[in-house]
Amino acid sequence: MKNSNLLIAILGLFFVITVQSCVSTSALQTARVTPAGETAWGIGVLLPKAELINGDSTDFKAFAGEISARYGITDKLDVGAKLTLIGTGGVDAKYQFLGDDESKIAGSAGLGFGYLSFGTDDDKTTLYDITVPAYFSYHPVTAVSAYVSPRFIYRHLPGASNTFFGGVVGLRLGTKKFGVFGEYVYLNSSKKETNSNQTQLNVGIGINIR
Repeated sequence: MKNSNLLIAILGLFFVITVQSCVSTSALQTARVTPAGETAWGIGVLLPKAELINGDSTDFKAFAGEISARYGITDKLDVGAKLTLIGTGGVDAKYQFLGDDESKIAGSAGLGFGYLSFGTDDDKTTLYDITVPAYFSYHPVTAVSAYVSPRFIYRHLPGASNTFFGGVVGLRLGTKKFGVFGEYVYLNSSKKETNSNQTQLNVGIGINIR
């Protein structure tokens, strides 16, 4: 009986990790904020992967598409919303403290909230992500931008809360109004115990129009 319960618990944990790996951790944006009064729209394709170390290393892979929108509140502050194909959602805000829409170097700080619900109506579980990212980008010419986004994520799931540290490295090609993004995301669990360490990887490709 104990072995059976342990197996069920492990399978349940594997399912949770699989679902968690589909919560969007992409950036698909530089440190520059959307200009005041303007709206930017984006679409992306994400290939998230999670690795759970539980004696042996176990990989989980998924596929997700996302749509996003950002609106400029001021020339230093914008807000955004994001939905993925599998039904996760999130909102965030970004404040630009370094540079402007014309400077070659830009820096911003943000705060985001994401969620995912799964299960039946009688037995539904919801996990929440609170993300604290920073953004730094370099714009040598209009057509090319490179960006990094170190971030901290607190993930709450009943009985399985966790924190992650990592970041995003990406490249944007295009004009001021239209951009194509490619990026790589790496996140590592702060828990170092053998049975709970988790690494998340994410490859994203996106288009942004404003």
